[in-house]
Amino acid sequence: MAFIHQPFKLRDERGAIAIIDDADRHLRDKVLAVLFTAPGERVNNPRFGVGLNRTVFEQLDDLTAAAVEFRIAEGLRRELGAEAEVGAVDTQIGPAEGELLVVISYTRRVDRAARTLEIAL
Repeated sequence: MAFIHQPFKLRDERGAIAIIDDADRHLRDKVLAVLFTAPGERVNNPRFGVGLNRTVFEQLDDLTAAAVEFRIAEGLRRELGAEAEVGAVDTQIGPAEGELLVVISYTRRVDRAARTLEIAL
């Protein structure tokens, strides 16, 4: 049985697998993969992803911000629930017209240390 690794593990010319030693970076990369993969983009897993990049084309108001918060929290809990616990997802309409700031607070289940990821769209 072949194992699927997210994010990818790369093999060099000798067949050795390059693995990221930094567990925090690896989990952050997984979070970003969930956020920016559109639902339906993965053939064998059509529910995977949040499609955060499509938010750029949506009207920016309180209702959209609440919907984005829900989509992010639901997607991360569904895809990374075994590895990370999502604490809070907050969105703020930025000072510049048309900017949305997304702040995600989560903890790795292994060490329970808090982490934060900020994304400006």
